[in-house]
Amino acid sequence: MLTPDQIQHIIDYEIVVDCYDEYEMSSGWYETMNDRLNFPFEATATLTKKGGGTDAKRVTIVGLHSDSDGFQGDNFRLKMELGGYVVPVKYSQLSDIDADEDTLGMFQIWDYWVSH
Repeated sequence: MLTPDQIQHIIDYEIVVDCYDEYEMSSGWYETMNDRLNFPFEATATLTKKGGGTDAKRVTIVGLHSDSDGFQGDNFRLKMELGGYVVPVKYSQLSDIDADEDTLGMFQIWDYWVSH
């Protein structure tokens, strides 16, 4: 578990260093996530049912779906295996993530970024 000071240091000096606009920040996040997330990992995805309502499914996350433009705002997309297909899922739809320490640390940093 990283402290807020450690998280802010990583954001300022590794992820968005020398960034001047949202596109450059999004690119910094993409490059960092692409380098530091380790796939596959398991998570619970809250999915919208065809007729309405939601359902929680245990899924395997197999990669990033968002590209260097996809980290603007407060969300990004990952690729999940579901029913024999690989489909995008928003990070905000995931919970109970079972991943290695580096991957969980990056999600902690992202969560801090979007909440501040």
